[in-house]
Amino acid sequence: MEAYVLLKISREVFTLGVVDQLRKIPGVEEAEMLFGDYDAIVKIRAEKIHEIENLVVNQIRSIKGVQSNMTMVCVDDKVIK
Repeated sequence: MEAYVLLKISREVFTLGVVDQLRKIPGVEEAEMLFGDYDAIVKIRAEKIHEIENLVVNQIRSIKGVQSNMTMVCVDDKVIK
């Protein structure tokens, strides 16, 4: 399974530092800074949806400075057909 996570990061921490920490988490394929309503985007991959949930809740949200997130789980096109 694949998911994208949009993050809002506190202005009290350096966003690039948070992104660097995200890139070190197993299961994170990409992490990039953004300009706009959100400060960073993370692409994650896992075998099961609960693994995505655990990664977001236990690892990503525990990084100092992460204030909130929006997680979007990708749907396999085979599900729709």
